[in-house]
Amino acid sequence: MINRFLSILLIVFCIGNTPLQAQTKRAKFSVSTTKKYPKKGETVQLVLEAQIFPNWKLYASDAQVVPGPKPAYLVIQPNTSFKLVGGLKSINPHKTWDTFWKGQVVYFEKKARFTQAIQILESHTQITGKIIYQLCATNNSSCVQYQDSFEVQLH
Repeated sequence: MINRFLSILLIVFCIGNTPLQAQTKRAKFSVSTTKKYPKKGETVQLVLEAQIFPNWKLYASDAQVVPGPKPAYLVIQPNTSFKLVGGLKSINPHKTWDTFWKGQVVYFEKKARFTQAIQILESHTQITGKIIYQLCATNNSSCVQYQDSFEVQLH
């Protein structure tokens, strides 16, 4: 009897967390640079901005409480025409003590902005990568991890 109850509970839990929930993105990213035509040797900022759906928060690239939400990070395809300078920076995130995570968390609501400094080694380059990030409902009832791919051409 208990095994049957646990089996039904497991099925209900799995149905509630199927890809249907993950198919609805709760943030939309755009990617640009501070300069479209940089010269060799210049450093530009890769700017990643997100519109976040109401009642959701996107966690910043800053260190988070452990265990806790996963910070946002970049994966950039290596290319000899540029090099990364430093790491991904969160611009003006919220910082607060979170009773659910039992520690300080750093996050965005409504809008998020990240920057990554890039030194240009060749005049014409393409920056290809993805940002990986976690979103949670503001009541922490649901958390999902996403990744958005991007490509930026510099001339």
